[in-house]
Amino acid sequence: MEKGKMLLVSLGQGAGNIVDGLLSKNSRYNGLFLNSSLFDIKPLKNANIARNVYIYPGTDGSGRDRNKARDMIKDNANSIGILLRKYPITETIVVFTTMAGGTGSGSIKTFIQIAKKALPNAKVNVVAILPSLKEDELAFKNTIECWNDVNSIMNLINDVKFVDNNKRNTYKEINNEVIESLDLSYNITGIHVDGSIDNKDSFRINTADGSGLILKLYDGLKDAKTAVDLAIKNSVFVQPDVYDCDYLGVNLKIDGYDPYEVSKLFEVYKSTYITYNDKNNIVVLGGCETPTESIKLIKMALDDKNQRKLSRNKKRSIMIDLDSDNDEEIEELDILNDNELNNLFEDNYNF
Repeated sequence: MEKGKMLLVSLGQGAGNIVDGLLSKNSRYNGLFLNSSLFDIKPLKNANIARNVYIYPGTDGSGRDRNKARDMIKDNANSIGILLRKYPITETIVVFTTMAGGTGSGSIKTFIQIAKKALPNAKVNVVAILPSLKEDELAFKNTIECWNDVNSIMNLINDVKFVDNNKRNTYKEINNEVIESLDLSYNITGIHVDGSIDNKDSFRINTADGSGLILKLYDGLKDAKTAVDLAIKNSVFVQPDVYDCDYLGVNLKIDGYDPYEVSKLFEVYKSTYITYNDKNNIVVLGGCETPTESIKLIKMALDDKNQRKLSRNKKRSIMIDLDSDNDEEIEELDILNDNELNNLFEDNYNF
């Protein structure tokens, strides 16, 4: 893919960290940071308020309120559309968001609709970050609503990659892995006498309609299948239910795993591209079915929290007897009915 024709857009704080990391990896990417809070932008090295940052006017965060975020972006639709038209040669827009939050989660649907009108010839990819199963009820609820928003406009989207926050211990580890994997995927090109992948091939793989997956194979394992199985297990991306795909890109170290043995492990319906390099073993699947298991787990976690909340008996007041040796019964106060209460007021307050 041609980096100068890619526009990486972050919606919200969590997504901003990933776009910032990718811009640090390769300055040829174009980056755009959209947020409702200037405070979220300040730590980012590659965010320039005068050049590639858009803060919704008069706002100071969304408070994880998706409806508030949706209203913000709708109020700023024209300005954002004008901003996107400043990137007329864009071939691929990659939209990043966390699904559990407010600003990105609530605005992604509207942003993609704006983007397709502003740059109708550009492909739109999505990288959406799911929460871990340790998150709270609001995170799960926002995620499911965001999932439905994304799926409702799937006709406007090409490639979707979902990130699984359960696969590492910290957000920083997740972000670093996503940044490295995406950069390798976008740079899967290679020239070799036994096979080459050019920018057009990479574009085709990385923007295929459907869910995408990036696998990094470790060196030194006994065979290609073992390497792929371990890569699947360690991947931070949500895995598809089946590993059928439209396009497969394989770029392996010279004299390492046999790329043809790797390609046999996947059902490929359109084209397989193979090349070699000196540093990394990368396999990219484009055009897989949308994965469902992870979102089902989040729905189950939400249902469980709701069930426990319904069964909760919350006590707000408890009277404590200071005299623990006092066996006398505590005198109970007779509760007045409404008529007795009215009479009480009438007897004491005659105006």
